[in-house]
Amino acid sequence: MKRFTLLLLLAALLAACDNAAEQSSPTPLPPAPTASVDDDQPTGGQAPTATGAALATLPASPPTEPPTEAPTLTPLPTDVPPPSPVVESPSAEPPTAEPTAVSLFAPGQQDGGSLAMGGVKAYLVDARRFQPLILFVEPTNELNVGLTAYVGDQTGQTTPEGVTPPAAADNALAGRPEILVLSPEADGLFTLVVRAVAGEGSFAAHLFDLTTPAPGVAVQQPDTLAAGEEKSYTVTSHGARPVIAVADPTDQSDLALDILDANGTLLTTANFSGPGGVETAYVLPLGATSYTVKVREVNGGPAMYQILVITLE
Repeated sequence: MKRFTLLLLLAALLAACDNAAEQSSPTPLPPAPTASVDDDQPTGGQAPTATGAALATLPASPPTEPPTEAPTLTPLPTDVPPPSPVVESPSAEPPTAEPTAVSLFAPGQQDGGSLAMGGVKAYLVDARRFQPLILFVEPTNELNVGLTAYVGDQTGQTTPEGVTPPAAADNALAGRPEILVLSPEADGLFTLVVRAVAGEGSFAAHLFDLTTPAPGVAVQQPDTLAAGEEKSYTVTSHGARPVIAVADPTDQSDLALDILDANGTLLTTANFSGPGGVETAYVLPLGATSYTVKVREVNGGPAMYQILVITLE
C-alpha cells in the first residue's frame, strides 16, 4: 500500500512539472496537505500526507548575556573556629646575664686555701659601725701571712695603690697565726686580704664578731668593771688548738688583757690600743690546758665592755 502511494505521489509531481512548462506565468502552489484520520487510507481526491504529526515551531529564546560580575559566595558556617591571628612580638634583645656577685664572708664562718709567695686571697665582709670584726688566720708549713683590710669591694684588685688600709697585721713569724681586728667607722663593705708574705703553704681563716654565736665560742657577753676591779674568765682549750681573747670597751676606758696558765703564770698581755680601743691576744697550747683570761682597766677606773673568748675546735 505504501509503495503504491509513493508511485502516485511521483506521478503527480511529474504532471505538475509538465503543466508548469506549458504555462507562461507561474501558478500558485497548491495548499499544503493536511493530515488524514487514517494514514493508511487517503480520502478521495486528496494527495497523500505525511504519516507523522506536524511539529510545532517554538520561538527562538533571546540570547543570555554573561554576568558582568562574579557572584558572591557566602560560606556556610562550620563548627571549626577560625584560626587565631598570629601576633608577632617585636624582636627583643637576648637577656644579659647578671654579673656573679661575690659571696660575703660572715662572722662564724671558716675558709681556707693554699698560697705561694706573693699570692693573695680576698674576703668581702659587710661591717657595721663600731662593731669589730676579728680575722684569725692559721698558716701551715713555712707560710708567713700578712693581713690587710680595705674600704669597699677591692676583691678585683687586692693591692689598690694610694689607699691607706684602716687595719693591717703582719707581726707573727712563719707558720704562726696572725690576727686582724677591723673596727669600722661606718657601715659598708670591706675587703679582708690574706697575703703570702713569704714561703708557701695552706691556711685556715676564721671570722668572728663580738655577738654572733660560732663554733668554739666559750665566753661572749657584755660586762662591767668597778673602779680598781679586775674580772677573770676560765676556759679550757680543745687540745692543742689556739685560745683567743677579745675585749672591746663600750666607753672610753683603756682596757688590758692578760692570759695566765693553770698555775697563774702570765703568758701574754695585750695593751696596745689606748682608750676606747679593742684589745686581742691568743695563746697556742701544747695540749688540753686551762687558761684564765683577766680584764682590767689600765688606770684603775670603771669600764663597760664586751668580752669574747674562743677555744678553736
